[in-house]
Amino acid sequence: MQKPEFDEIFEEIITGVLASRGFVQRGKSLFLENGDTHIAWIRGAGRFIVPGSIAHLVCFRHAFLRGKKERIPTTAPGYAENYPWLLNAEVLPNATPKDWGFAPSRLMSLPFGRYEYADLSPSVVRSDLTKRRDGFLRYVDWASGVDVDEAEAQMIPFAEEYWIARLWLEDYSEIKFSRSQA
Repeated sequence: MQKPEFDEIFEEIITGVLASRGFVQRGKSLFLENGDTHIAWIRGAGRFIVPGSIAHLVCFRHAFLRGKKERIPTTAPGYAENYPWLLNAEVLPNATPKDWGFAPSRLMSLPFGRYEYADLSPSVVRSDLTKRRDGFLRYVDWASGVDVDEAEAQMIPFAEEYWIARLWLEDYSEIKFSRSQA
Protein backbone atom coordinates (compact mmCIF):
# COMPACT_ATOMS: atom_id res chain seq x y z
CA MET A 1 0.00 0.00 0.00
CA GLN A 2 1.22 3.48 -0.83
CA LYS A 3 1.12 6.46 1.51
CA PRO A 4 -1.76 8.31 -0.22
CA GLU A 5 -4.01 5.26 0.07
CA PHE A 6 -3.03 4.74 3.71
CA ASP A 7 -3.65 8.43 4.50
CA GLU A 8 -7.10 8.18 2.92
CA ILE A 9 -8.00 5.17 5.06
CA PHE A 10 -6.53 6.82 8.19
CA GLU A 11 -8.65 9.90 7.45
CA GLU A 12 -11.79 7.80 7.18
CA ILE A 13 -11.26 5.41 10.10
CA ILE A 14 -9.44 7.61 12.60
CA THR A 15 -9.56 11.32 11.76
CA GLY A 16 -13.20 11.42 10.64
CA VAL A 17 -14.52 9.58 13.67
CA LEU A 18 -12.39 11.55 16.15
CA ALA A 19 -13.35 14.86 14.49
CA SER A 20 -17.01 13.96 15.05
CA ARG A 21 -16.15 13.65 18.75
CA GLY A 22 -14.51 17.08 18.98
CA PHE A 23 -10.90 16.32 18.07
CA VAL A 24 -9.07 18.88 15.95
CA GLN A 25 -6.40 17.94 13.46
CA ARG A 26 -3.08 19.77 13.46
CA GLY A 27 -0.73 18.32 10.89
CA LYS A 28 -1.26 14.56 11.05
CA SER A 29 -2.00 14.59 14.80
CA LEU A 30 -5.35 14.92 16.57
CA PHE A 31 -6.11 16.89 19.73
CA LEU A 32 -9.05 17.24 22.09
CA GLU A 33 -9.38 20.09 24.56
CA ASN A 34 -12.19 19.11 26.90
CA GLY A 35 -12.38 21.33 29.95
CA ASP A 36 -9.40 20.52 32.15
CA THR A 37 -8.27 17.64 29.93
CA HIS A 38 -6.08 17.54 26.82
CA ILE A 39 -5.98 14.25 24.91
CA ALA A 40 -3.91 13.62 21.79
CA TRP A 41 -3.08 11.05 19.13
CA ILE A 42 0.33 12.23 17.96
CA ARG A 43 1.92 11.00 14.77
CA GLY A 44 5.67 11.30 14.73
CA ALA A 45 7.42 13.43 12.12
CA GLY A 46 11.03 14.09 11.21
CA ARG A 47 13.29 11.31 12.47
CA PHE A 48 10.22 9.13 13.10
CA ILE A 49 9.27 8.96 9.43
CA VAL A 50 10.04 5.66 7.75
CA PRO A 51 8.50 4.97 4.33
CA GLY A 52 5.57 2.57 4.47
CA SER A 53 4.86 3.13 8.15
CA ILE A 54 3.73 5.61 10.78
CA ALA A 55 5.04 6.22 14.29
CA HIS A 56 2.35 7.24 16.76
CA LEU A 57 1.46 7.49 20.42
CA VAL A 58 -1.49 8.62 22.48
CA CYS A 59 -1.40 10.83 25.53
CA PHE A 60 -3.31 12.99 27.94
CA ARG A 61 -2.69 15.76 30.44
CA HIS A 62 -4.64 18.12 32.61
CA ALA A 63 -4.75 21.54 30.97
CA PHE A 64 -3.45 23.43 34.02
CA LEU A 65 -0.15 21.49 34.14
CA ARG A 66 3.02 23.22 33.11
CA GLY A 67 4.99 21.81 30.22
CA LYS A 68 8.68 20.94 30.24
CA LYS A 69 9.54 24.61 29.72
CA GLU A 70 7.62 25.29 32.96
CA ARG A 71 4.85 27.28 31.28
CA ILE A 72 1.19 26.35 31.01
CA PRO A 73 0.37 25.77 27.33
CA THR A 74 -2.55 27.78 25.96
CA THR A 75 -3.71 24.85 23.80
CA ALA A 76 -3.15 21.11 23.79
CA PRO A 77 0.60 20.76 23.21
CA GLY A 78 1.82 19.28 19.95
CA TYR A 79 4.85 17.68 21.59
CA ALA A 80 4.39 14.45 23.52
CA GLU A 81 6.95 15.29 26.20
CA ASN A 82 4.48 17.80 27.67
CA TYR A 83 2.01 15.04 28.55
CA PRO A 84 2.39 12.99 31.74
CA TRP A 85 0.43 10.01 30.42
CA LEU A 86 1.88 8.46 27.27
CA LEU A 87 1.12 5.18 25.55
CA ASN A 88 2.40 3.39 22.47
CA ALA A 89 -0.53 3.55 20.02
CA GLU A 90 0.24 0.03 18.81
CA VAL A 91 -0.85 -1.47 22.14
CA LEU A 92 -4.27 0.21 22.06
CA PRO A 93 -6.26 -2.81 20.82
CA ASN A 94 -5.37 -4.91 23.87
CA ALA A 95 -4.53 -2.28 26.48
CA THR A 96 -6.59 -1.78 29.63
CA PRO A 97 -6.60 0.94 32.29
CA LYS A 98 -3.91 -0.91 34.27
CA ASP A 99 -1.58 -0.22 31.31
CA TRP A 100 -2.43 3.47 31.14
CA GLY A 101 -1.16 4.78 34.48
CA PHE A 102 1.59 7.33 34.92
CA ALA A 103 4.99 5.84 34.07
CA PRO A 104 7.75 8.46 34.02
CA SER A 105 10.09 6.11 32.16
CA ARG A 106 7.89 6.73 29.11
CA LEU A 107 8.90 10.39 29.30
CA MET A 108 12.57 9.43 29.05
CA SER A 109 12.03 7.44 25.86
CA LEU A 110 8.80 8.43 24.17
CA PRO A 111 6.82 5.26 23.44
CA PHE A 112 6.10 5.80 19.76
CA GLY A 113 4.69 2.63 18.26
CA ARG A 114 5.31 1.84 14.61
CA TYR A 115 2.57 0.60 12.31
CA GLU A 116 3.93 -0.79 9.04
CA TYR A 117 1.32 -0.70 6.31
CA ALA A 118 3.42 -0.98 3.13
CA ASP A 119 2.83 -4.71 2.58
CA LEU A 120 -0.75 -4.84 3.83
CA SER A 121 -4.03 -4.92 1.95
CA PRO A 122 -6.56 -2.12 2.40
CA SER A 123 -8.92 -4.47 4.25
CA VAL A 124 -6.23 -5.39 6.78
CA VAL A 125 -5.30 -1.73 7.29
CA ARG A 126 -8.97 -0.84 7.82
CA SER A 127 -9.35 -3.60 10.38
CA ASP A 128 -6.12 -2.70 12.18
CA LEU A 129 -6.93 1.01 12.33
CA THR A 130 -10.47 0.29 13.54
CA LYS A 131 -9.04 -1.75 16.43
CA ARG A 132 -6.62 1.05 17.32
CA ARG A 133 -9.37 3.67 17.10
CA ASP A 134 -11.69 1.63 19.34
CA GLY A 135 -8.84 1.15 21.83
CA PHE A 136 -8.16 4.88 21.73
CA LEU A 137 -11.79 5.69 22.43
CA ARG A 138 -11.59 3.49 25.54
CA TYR A 139 -8.41 5.41 26.49
CA VAL A 140 -10.25 8.73 25.96
CA ASP A 141 -13.06 7.60 28.26
CA TRP A 142 -10.52 6.58 30.91
CA ALA A 143 -8.45 9.77 30.59
CA SER A 144 -11.55 11.95 30.79
CA GLY A 145 -12.36 10.35 34.14
CA VAL A 146 -8.94 10.76 35.80
CA ASP A 147 -9.52 13.42 38.43
CA VAL A 148 -6.95 15.56 40.21
CA ASP A 149 -6.71 13.28 43.25
CA GLU A 150 -6.15 10.14 41.18
CA ALA A 151 -3.58 11.86 38.94
CA GLU A 152 -1.71 13.17 41.96
CA ALA A 153 -1.73 9.73 43.60
CA GLN A 154 -0.23 8.16 40.47
CA MET A 155 2.66 10.66 40.49
CA ILE A 156 3.57 10.76 44.18
CA PRO A 157 5.72 7.59 44.11
CA PHE A 158 7.94 9.16 41.43
CA ALA A 159 8.44 12.64 42.89
CA GLU A 160 11.83 11.97 44.43
CA GLU A 161 13.41 10.59 41.27
CA TYR A 162 11.78 12.72 38.53
CA TRP A 163 11.83 16.52 38.55
CA ILE A 164 8.91 16.68 36.13
CA ALA A 165 6.76 14.66 38.53
CA ARG A 166 7.63 17.17 41.27
CA LEU A 167 6.69 20.05 38.95
CA TRP A 168 3.34 18.48 38.09
CA LEU A 169 2.66 17.61 41.74
CA GLU A 170 3.13 21.30 42.58
CA ASP A 171 0.54 22.11 39.90
CA TYR A 172 -1.91 19.56 41.31
CA SER A 173 -1.40 20.93 44.82
CA GLU A 174 -1.97 24.48 43.61
CA ILE A 175 -5.14 23.64 41.69
CA LYS A 176 -6.54 21.70 44.64
CA PHE A 177 -5.81 24.65 46.94
CA SER A 178 -7.38 27.19 44.57
CA ARG A 179 -10.49 25.01 44.16
CA SER A 180 -10.83 24.63 47.93
CA GLN A 181 -10.76 28.43 48.28
CA ALA A 182 -13.52 28.95 45.69
